[in-house]
Amino acid sequence: MTQTPSASGVRAAWAAGRAARNGWITVPDPHLVEVVASRGVLDAVTLDLQHGLFDRASTAAAVRAAALHGTAVLVRLSAVDAAEAGFVLDLGVQGVIAPMVDDVATARALVDACRLPPLGRRSYGPIRTAFGGADPVAAAGQALVFAMVETAGALERAGEIAAVEGLDGLFVGPGDLGVALGLGAAQNREEPEIHDAFARVLAACGAAGGRAGVHATSADYAKARADDGFGLVTVWSDLPALAASVDASTW
Repeated sequence: MTQTPSASGVRAAWAAGRAARNGWITVPDPHLVEVVASRGVLDAVTLDLQHGLFDRASTAAAVRAAALHGTAVLVRLSAVDAAEAGFVLDLGVQGVIAPMVDDVATARALVDACRLPPLGRRSYGPIRTAFGGADPVAAAGQALVFAMVETAGALERAGEIAAVEGLDGLFVGPGDLGVALGLGAAQNREEPEIHDAFARVLAACGAAGGRAGVHATSADYAKARADDGFGLVTVWSDLPALAASVDASTW
């Protein structure tokens, strides 16, 4: 019987008192997803629909591949889009991360897209969430919803955004945020302005009772951010990892 993705990966890590370890995937190949999920070291994998190459069919195949190994799946949406959010949540993903959420109105639109009434306006469609006798309404209530902080405006309004009912937290995209702050594009960055942004996001989430997440491309950097208090940290990303492996293969 086909399994649905675990509803406990990220939340189980939090219940155990540690940050959830996340993998980031842009290549829409179910075999790659299954290899990553089968290692048993990640609490979740995130499928990137914004900058990755996923379409609907490859997204569904990737969700099934991860589910075979009990690994929870998150999706980075291409935008705050109700149809796309509903589609991936109907597949049974554990949560969504929405890019470019600059203000309260956009955050509320995200909640509307991801939550069933009365909190939101998501349409009820248990495509995979009812498999095995599961309760799709309960699954919907457990879905995680993160708004990305990637712009100066989002950083300025982080406290207001984090307080929007129905959001579980904020997720920092250091690449776009660095560009927005005039620092250029980079990952695993150490500029004082970025660390100040991290502190502001952590404080905003703490005040709202939510969690903070952050993207990274190295385990060491992710561990440092977990030590800072981030609850969801990307510890591995497919394209940087593949590139580094190829670069290291020559002599």
